[in-house]
Formats: sequence, structure tokens, C-alpha cells
Amino acid sequence: MSAENSATPRLDIDFYLDIVCPWCWIGVRNLRAALQELRHQQPELEFRLTWHADTLLPQIPAEGVDFQAFYLARLGSRQAVTARRAQVNAVARSVGLQIDFDAIQIFPNSRLVCALINLAQTSLTTDGMFDLVESLFDAHFMQCRNIGQPEVVQSLALAAGLPWDAAHLAAQPPGRRPPAGGVPHVKFNREQVLTGAVPAADLLQAMTQAVAGAQPEAAH
Repeated sequence: MSAENSATPRLDIDFYLDIVCPWCWIGVRNLRAALQELRHQQPELEFRLTWHADTLLPQIPAEGVDFQAFYLARLGSRQAVTARRAQVNAVARSVGLQIDFDAIQIFPNSRLVCALINLAQTSLTTDGMFDLVESLFDAHFMQCRNIGQPEVVQSLALAAGLPWDAAHLAAQPPGRRPPAGGVPHVKFNREQVLTGAVPAADLLQAMTQAVAGAQPEAAH
């Protein structure tokens, strides 16, 4: 390894998410903004972003369940549901999102879309992956489509320019879950660890610290 290469900054990012989690959509937008700024500040940066998507509620049937009834049972009262949605949207507005939760009819089983994310990163660019993940969130939260249905997942995959092999996708093993179990969850160089919809400025600070503390890889 040359002296020039040994000084090249490097960042490994592990991002854990589930598409049915609105906080994860906020987290994705914050991560993208922070990464864009870091790449602007350090254009020589070498980085790798690994997506770890997994359904947090595998017990949801393949056809999904009633969205409104699910959250009423989960949070216990209409008042609690309203408060939680207001809390989400208060933060979502900071990244240009406003979710009409009342319009969503189906809470889906997200296993297939999570498998699609994990598989797609072997062929899509970093920006292509961000666009794909955004399209999946948009399909669920904005278009109110049942993203647990294979035909819906197929249309989203094809729109992203991905080949479609239903059997191969269904056979994908579950994604890795974060040690703490909560999402969104992100690791930078396996040292800086953050959970929740962390603002872009805080993610940028953590990434900068991780890059500064990283040791160059040994030559192969």
C-alpha cells in the first residue's frame, strides 16, 4: 500500500431498518443528507454502506392486517395513537415529509421488501439504493399500497431496474437485527453507534469522528 493510499479516509456504515417504521424513513433521509455533506467535505473519502433490513413483526400475516386497528391495539387508545402520529410528523417535517396515517389501510408484512433491500445492494449504487429504499417507504406511507404483496414488490423492484425472481427473493434469509433491537440503528466504523431518528448534523459529527479515528487497512 502506498503512503497516499494509507492516508485515504475510510468509512464503513451499517444501517438497520424496517420499511414499516416511519422513524426509519426519517433516519434514511438524515443519513443521506449527512453522507452527502461528508462526501463534499472529504471528496477523497472511501466508504461502504451496508443495509440491514429485517421485519420487526414477522408474526404479521402475509396479507397484512388492518392498519388502524393494529395501532389502536398496540398503543391502547385513540388518544395515544393520535399523539404518536403527531410526534412522528413533527420530526418528519424536518426532512420534508408529512404522513397521512389515517389514509393507510393495511399494515403489511415487510419480509419481502426487506429481502429486496438486502439483495438489491449487490447490484445498485449507493444513490440507487437510497432511491429504492425511498420508493418502498413512499409506496407504503404515501401511496398506501400493501407492500407485503408480491405483485407490489415486483412492480417496485422493476421500477428500480432490478431483475425479478420471486423464488430467489422468497428464499433470502432474514436480515441482521441491531444488537439493541431498535431501528433505525446505525454504526460507523463499528465504533460510533446511534439509534433513533438522529438529526443529520449529529450523524455527520459521528461519521467525522469515526473517519478521524479509523486505522488504514493493511495491504493485501
